[in-house]
Amino acid sequence: MSSQKPVPSPRRRGRPPKVNRDRVIDVTLRLLEDVGPDEISMADVAAGLGVPVMTLYNHFPNLSELLQAVADHTFGLFELPPMAGEEPWQAELMTWLRALARHCERHPVALRIVSIEGRTTPAWQRIMAPLLQMLHALDVREEEAALLLAWITSQAMGLIYIEEFAEPARRLGPRSLDPVGEHREWLGALNHYLPTVRREQVLELGFQSLVMGLERQLSQP
Repeated sequence: MSSQKPVPSPRRRGRPPKVNRDRVIDVTLRLLEDVGPDEISMADVAAGLGVPVMTLYNHFPNLSELLQAVADHTFGLFELPPMAGEEPWQAELMTWLRALARHCERHPVALRIVSIEGRTTPAWQRIMAPLLQMLHALDVREEEAALLLAWITSQAMGLIYIEEFAEPARRLGPRSLDPVGEHREWLGALNHYLPTVRREQVLELGFQSLVMGLERQLSQP
């Protein structure tokens, strides 16, 4: 009787997951839903893909280039409104602001990648192009135009960012106004209506206030 042990069959190895630029961007986008761009690494992305980290360098030389590609992809989906100067600048600005709000609602990660490594991304600069054209058409001096550009974008993005969290808090959070004292009936009514206030209403009111503020600024000698 032969004492030779049976030879085990060779172990089959599964195919490594296919990786391309689009998959890397997709996984990075999912990571950015929870953290900021300064909180992820190439190792995090590789782990999400289930591949060695060196695999990523076949597609992106570093994390900065990867994040720029993510920003280009996200802001490339922005539906740029036509702003050809045919409408009053107030109407064109409201159109741009609403388009920006819609984009951030559809792609919340956009709020996290307006700037990368302390610099605004080229993709975000393209979105600002209509706003720059509007300020140029208003014949605003360069120094004042820079101030107005910073103010409009910070006010708009700040409001959009806050409302991303504020609306769910209004709907799901506890009553924020204690109906006691002489105004208890009025405060009780506010507690009733606060959960019904929608993001779109707050944004529209904020954008209208922004436009009126810009009108006042431009009317100053």
